[in-house]
Amino acid sequence: MINIHKAVLYKTGIGYFERKGTIKGNKLKLNFKSGTMNDILATLTIFTTKSQVAGISYEGYDIDFEKVVQDSLIKIPETNSFTSLLTQLIGVNVSFNVGSKIYEGIILGIQTFPKGEQKKIINDTNIVLKLKKGNIQNISLSDITALKILDDKFQSELKFFIEKIYEGKKKDNKIITIHFENVPPEGDEVIISYLQENPSWKSSYRLVVTEAKDKFMIQGWSLIDNVQDEDWKDIKLSLVAGLPISFIYDLYSPNLIQRPKVARKDRYDMNVVSYEETDGDYQDMPTTGAPMNGIMGFGAGRSEPVKQVKRSSEEKAKSVQVQSVGEGAGDYFQYKITVPVTVERNQSSLVPILQNYVKGKRISVYNEKVRKINPAACLDLENTSSFTLEEGPISIFEGDRFIGEAMLPFMKDGEKRIISYAIDLGVVVSNKSKTTSEKISELYLSKYGIYEYHYEIREAEYDVKNKTQDDEREVIIEHPILQGYDLYDTKEPDEKTKNFYRYKLKVEPKAGVKLLVKTRRKISSTRSYDYINQSYIDELLKLKLLNQKERDLLVKLLELETLRKENADKIAKLQEEIQIIHQDQDRLRENVKSLGTSSSESKLRERYISKLENQEEKLDRIQAEINDLEKKNLALREDFTKIVNQQKE
Repeated sequence: MINIHKAVLYKTGIGYFERKGTIKGNKLKLNFKSGTMNDILATLTIFTTKSQVAGISYEGYDIDFEKVVQDSLIKIPETNSFTSLLTQLIGVNVSFNVGSKIYEGIILGIQTFPKGEQKKIINDTNIVLKLKKGNIQNISLSDITALKILDDKFQSELKFFIEKIYEGKKKDNKIITIHFENVPPEGDEVIISYLQENPSWKSSYRLVVTEAKDKFMIQGWSLIDNVQDEDWKDIKLSLVAGLPISFIYDLYSPNLIQRPKVARKDRYDMNVVSYEETDGDYQDMPTTGAPMNGIMGFGAGRSEPVKQVKRSSEEKAKSVQVQSVGEGAGDYFQYKITVPVTVERNQSSLVPILQNYVKGKRISVYNEKVRKINPAACLDLENTSSFTLEEGPISIFEGDRFIGEAMLPFMKDGEKRIISYAIDLGVVVSNKSKTTSEKISELYLSKYGIYEYHYEIREAEYDVKNKTQDDEREVIIEHPILQGYDLYDTKEPDEKTKNFYRYKLKVEPKAGVKLLVKTRRKISSTRSYDYINQSYIDELLKLKLLNQKERDLLVKLLELETLRKENADKIAKLQEEIQIIHQDQDRLRENVKSLGTSSSESKLRERYISKLENQEEKLDRIQAEINDLEKKNLALREDFTKIVNQQKE
């Protein structure tokens, strides 16, 4: 038997399995589930000592076992199997064991004879056999104790039928056959390895808070699952922490490429063509089935799943015998179990992987987003176990008292992390926050406008109170880091993470501590030169944000803009006057239309017409004045724009 003797399980849902044993024939069959065939075909590796691998064959992707059986020369039904087999062997050379005698010959047919007394007649089935000497012999079916097929072809067909029936009953299993050659009579030692889908191993931990204030005892267990159809008996087990890239590539199913169809030609114009030989040296290609002492896929060389670099572990406690060695290589870490492991098929097992002491202390961590009033009770851990700790749940005890659970993150040796296991109800935290804006702190005059800069300040005041009678608390305040904000008028944090400033506070029993954290960000806005006024200039001068040149510039622009606005106001008033005149003219014209031919009405018409003429003259004067003011404003705007455009971007 070539049994599994070594397994390396990965967190990515794969396992490296190694079989080792002695072969004594030219064939070795291995059963795999159909769902794992892609992994097997991609990673199968074979090593021999004296023999060579001639080839590997395996069952097709989707075999129709019923069709395969129908094409067989021998088909045996589930009922009347022996009679049906004999019927199909008519004309075939066989031998029968009847008692102590052996009859050898060719089956001519099967015949039924009545047998027994008149009232108890039964049908006796007989085999009609032509013996070697030419005699015809009837043999009762009930007297036959053994049958042997002497025809090699039919013997092979019977063997094929039996194998396919067995395989058909295990449709989810596929057989890989490894063919060997030059196997010595005493056999040859073979090592076969491959990667195969396997449940990701899991880890869980127990941590005991000891009397020592700066270290805790940690115990780690791995949970492994054997979902294969065979037992893992006394295997060498290793567990790899890390995430190697792994994927499934479809090598198993047939890949039919769609090809273009080309119409046939009735006539072909073919000439003999000779091609030039290219320059270069040539080497003979190896022939199929060439001897090789080891193959990986169809190449050579042995691959170990993880390079082994020994690392010593810390002192282990004696309550649980942990027999594992930690080995690291690059981004991976391996727990190598030093005692044989047995897991029966479709069973799971808990395997101890570490027991050691780690540095740490109890702290409280306040984060407003986690809990508004109370901080979390946490452990500030440093991994000093000499092992890489995989992610997993951890149960925390103080003596024989359970105090909480947590999720232990992935921790390399020497790494520090904070884990929370409960809510610290002995500490109460209140947080008051406000946002204010400062006056303009910076100024920049550009051709696009006046860039004004000021600070928006956010203040958060934390009031921490320790309600316990005799326990000093170390409380860590996690203040969020907001994008664009920097610390302002505040002490530097004790620690900084990607998203938080951390401030460590010592809080005596029945006492309180306050912490004020200020952050600020610079905000910019743009003011158009059109909207400046004297009070704005005075404010900038008061804040000492303008030099003399900048002051003169703004004053000049303000003068130009003031004149332009004054002219615009005059134009608006003149346009209002024009509107009033137009309305009066409309009234006068209507009155003229209503007058008759009397002398009094004629005089009135003349007066209306005279007034209309005077108004037309006034409209001309007003329009001329408007045109003059608009020309002045256009010139003022050009001067204004010219000054602005002279500024830097």
